[in-house]
Amino acid sequence: MMLISTKPDSKGKEAALFRSRQLTEFRWTPVGDIPTYTRQAGEIKFSAGEEQKGVIYSSTEPTDKFITENVSFETFMSVLANPDSALYQKNLKGHCHSWPYFGVVCNGLVRYALNINRRYSTKRWAIVPGMRKVAEKGCYTAEQIHLCDVLHAYGEGANHVAFITDILRDAETGEIRQIEVSEAIRPTCARRQFDVDAYFEKYKLYALWRYDFVDEVPMPDEYQNACLQRGVPGLPVIAVDLGNKSNYRAHEDVLISAFPEGENEIEVRRGEEVVETIKITGRGKVLRRFANGYYTLVHKATGEMVEFCVNDPEICHTVQDGKITITANPCDPDSVISHLDFRGNSVVEVPERPENDEGGALVLYYNANSSSLVKMEELTEEEKETGVFTREIPEGAKHYKVCFKNKYGIWTHSMIRI
Repeated sequence: MMLISTKPDSKGKEAALFRSRQLTEFRWTPVGDIPTYTRQAGEIKFSAGEEQKGVIYSSTEPTDKFITENVSFETFMSVLANPDSALYQKNLKGHCHSWPYFGVVCNGLVRYALNINRRYSTKRWAIVPGMRKVAEKGCYTAEQIHLCDVLHAYGEGANHVAFITDILRDAETGEIRQIEVSEAIRPTCARRQFDVDAYFEKYKLYALWRYDFVDEVPMPDEYQNACLQRGVPGLPVIAVDLGNKSNYRAHEDVLISAFPEGENEIEVRRGEEVVETIKITGRGKVLRRFANGYYTLVHKATGEMVEFCVNDPEICHTVQDGKITITANPCDPDSVISHLDFRGNSVVEVPERPENDEGGALVLYYNANSSSLVKMEELTEEEKETGVFTREIPEGAKHYKVCFKNKYGIWTHSMIRI
């Protein structure tokens, strides 16, 4: 029996399907072992040197290292190529599991595919602008499914968002035989085909949703796509542990690595100023902490450059009558306030670096109860300009994050208790 795929009927759907394939078809080979979801500490899911397919899945709430959101493909790929990167050296723990330091979550894949540029938790999928429910769980047939429809469930044993990326018909009869679903699942994003009966059994708890603006989805940025097409680069000459064009918080160490044999001289530049010249013997690394600003590392022999930014915003708040007034200053002329997140019962603790610490791994710990997004608040242009905004405290909100944006993407301060 020959099956024929359904062709998208608009440029927007073509773009959405292309975007989903970027995440599900991406091939990469880790240069170090990566721990993953397990209650047993130290268990390895991705082994060094073994090719993988699909962008890695991880809920990285404590650090906001979400690929395509806070982390560009370029930055992520530079991390994959660096054996000293945070992906291989840092192991976030929460919900009794181990988590890779970078990743994509289920709603992140769908939002990237549909070019929805704000984060909405799975629980609050119904408030995504333009997203509407077209059928309750179990109340639709295969013929009612369209390309780029969304599957959503919350509660009753299923908390997930997935994406319809193909509907395959019998070439002779036209009858639907298979349905393809693309989703961010553990351990990587994947697209899978299900026979019709298997599909309805697998997704029996999921309602069918449709995005009203799917026909307007643009193709992804050409530069980002070119990064994926080129594949993961080889071993870099120099690197930092959070990747090229990354944002560091002011309390974090920057782990600088040099890989060529012999003596490596690296200039640390802040604008036109040379802040320091670092000498590292081949396959060596050093820890540094930097003041707020934009930095470039330049390998004096090869000319290779690595960029990063260090952020140190000023944030304070007052609470009265169930409302919170926040005053925020990015302390960076090239960063602007983006939006405000209210969060659940998650606490981030950043320990002081021990004396003579040579590991370079600053570990972030967080409460296992919840780190979920309770509500995302848009800000007016005036509020962004003044840096002062007042909002009602949503039910269940215990912390908040002020989100800023610069040329490297969105960056946040640590969560602040209300």
